[in-house]
Amino acid sequence: MDTNTKGFIKLEKKILELNSHELFKSCEKFSQQELKVFMEYHVFAVWDFMSIVKSLQNHICPSGSPWLPNEYTKNGIAHLINEIIFSEESDFDNKGNYYSHFDLYLLAMKDVGADTKKILKFINNFKNGGEVIYNASSQDYPKESIDFINNTFQCIKTNKIANIAGIFTYGRETTIPSMFKHILEKIDNDNILYKNLRLYINRHIEVDSSRHGPLSMQLFKYVCKNDQEIYDEAIEHALEAIKKRISLWDGVLKKISQL
Repeated sequence: MDTNTKGFIKLEKKILELNSHELFKSCEKFSQQELKVFMEYHVFAVWDFMSIVKSLQNHICPSGSPWLPNEYTKNGIAHLINEIIFSEESDFDNKGNYYSHFDLYLLAMKDVGADTKKILKFINNFKNGGEVIYNASSQDYPKESIDFINNTFQCIKTNKIANIAGIFTYGRETTIPSMFKHILEKIDNDNILYKNLRLYINRHIEVDSSRHGPLSMQLFKYVCKNDQEIYDEAIEHALEAIKKRISLWDGVLKKISQL
């Protein structure tokens, strides 16, 4: 199977574009008001990420009774996804507090005075089955955030594990560390109000760089089954996920410029 395809080269170029986004080019730190805007847009992607990993878990080691063995319980893939879920859904800090990374992000939002009502309302009104009930023109939510989530759930609805693993691996786990380093550089390291946000970002940089990124690559390689057609389709979904992330940052930048 050829992995260095035209689609993959396009994906690499888009990731470079993402990591040099205008939002992070300035050496100036985010003001608290700018940080509020950033987090109110980005929190939708934080929740979206949790939905991706749970979708993968449902494919690889579904819950329910009776339990049945499958190919993933014989080769370490089930261990791999459960390790990632363990960290994302039940992480802990040095004080012994447990939290999902989404809950930690909500705490960080409250610290800086960002609005958490919109994301919580969105989640509470979200349909089961992977359909976003709000269209991109809704005035209640940032358009770019809704576009981002819509794209993710369209991928999940294909019900193809390679496609979901593609947006997980290249749209998130292997891309997040570099992206989050740029975000961290924009956050005042001395402001105590930002401690939970710094913890969230540093935790992702740490675990994604050293552990989750490499694990996700193993997962993606396995589920592609050395099949060119499966691989190419998954890379297309990953490319679209990066495009939507760039659009998300475009939306944040535009909103900040209006302050």
